[in-house]
Amino acid sequence: MKAGKAELICTGSELLEGKLNLYPPLFHARLAPLGFLLAREQSCGDKLADIADAIKAALSRADLVLVCGGLGPTFDDLTRQAAAKALGLRLVRSKACAQILSINYKLEKLPPNMADQAILVEGAKALENANGTAFGEVLVKGRKLLALLPGPRGEWEPMFESFLAAEISAFFRRAPLTQIKLRLAGLGEPQAEALLRPARRRFPGLSHTILAGAGIVDFIITGDNSRGAVTRAGAACRRLAGEKFYGEGDLTLAAAAGEKLKARGRIVAGAESCTGGLVSKLITDVPGSSAWFLGGVTAYSNSAKVRFLGVKASTLKKNGAVSQECAGEMAAGTRKAFRSDYAFSVTGIAGPDGGTPEKPAGLVYFGLAGPRKLATFRRQFRGGRETVRARAAAFILDELRKIIK
Repeated sequence: MKAGKAELICTGSELLEGKLNLYPPLFHARLAPLGFLLAREQSCGDKLADIADAIKAALSRADLVLVCGGLGPTFDDLTRQAAAKALGLRLVRSKACAQILSINYKLEKLPPNMADQAILVEGAKALENANGTAFGEVLVKGRKLLALLPGPRGEWEPMFESFLAAEISAFFRRAPLTQIKLRLAGLGEPQAEALLRPARRRFPGLSHTILAGAGIVDFIITGDNSRGAVTRAGAACRRLAGEKFYGEGDLTLAAAAGEKLKARGRIVAGAESCTGGLVSKLITDVPGSSAWFLGGVTAYSNSAKVRFLGVKASTLKKNGAVSQECAGEMAAGTRKAFRSDYAFSVTGIAGPDGGTPEKPAGLVYFGLAGPRKLATFRRQFRGGRETVRARAAAFILDELRKIIK
């Protein structure tokens, strides 16, 4: 069965003035089990005409339209008015909604702003809000559904799961879609596309998406799995990816390395310079990482490298802090200091300043010390300071994952 088409409209001028909108992936994850793919997302400022135009245009293209935000009690909350304008309907006061608010907030008389929360678009079905005053609304237009949801995640998420998902399922009766997110490391987006192209061509009826991050690539497969197509496509991609594949879903590189360390009863420690503790941060983001991560040293200066990690002053004088030799001594010294099974090191020039023709910004050296050997790596990363640091952190976590036997 072909997937239904959904569009998301997020309202709020703050979305156009610098606030990052993280909602589309959250809605996408909730719509797939209901048989829908999110085809488009757009943000609208707090202007009635703009929101109304966006709703009208989305309904002309999609089967399901969701509007998130603009249902609050203040002057800039205009989604109800915009939906009414787009559909040519009136706004009406709901006695039932007003009564629910009175009971929930123990008020005999609602103050004006709260009383306005009981206003709905004519013909709408209200969805109760367990964590706020704004009711959600569901409106039918022919064979299409329009849903209005409050903006705060703590309000719309429970409303979606408790009420809206059932409304969508009952109205459309679509077969659920299955989604697999494969996580790959150590290659870029074009390389991942080329590597997995044979599997994508073998399963043309499925939706395939590639998302590139700092040092990682997600390959997402979505479709009807009633005959096992998504499962088979995922298996084919894993075979093609080989060692580049490190996990599924939201598994991070740090967590993937941690799973291998924990399974083998091994522990790791780290030393960082240009990443400034980012690798340790990513590791300690993983719940339970204390079972396999002893700790790390942020040795930014040369003196810190010598004092805490045992790097030789002669090494720094001859080769510099950004060198294969320094990275190797940092890793070996860390393993010795922490008495760990494995140790990693990162030293480089994150930029944008500090580079030279011989050692340009973005040059990073890495070390990995294990029970049997000491390995070093050299990489040249492109991008700004944060990008270089993020790519360096991903690289060493991936190499740590692969070296654990």
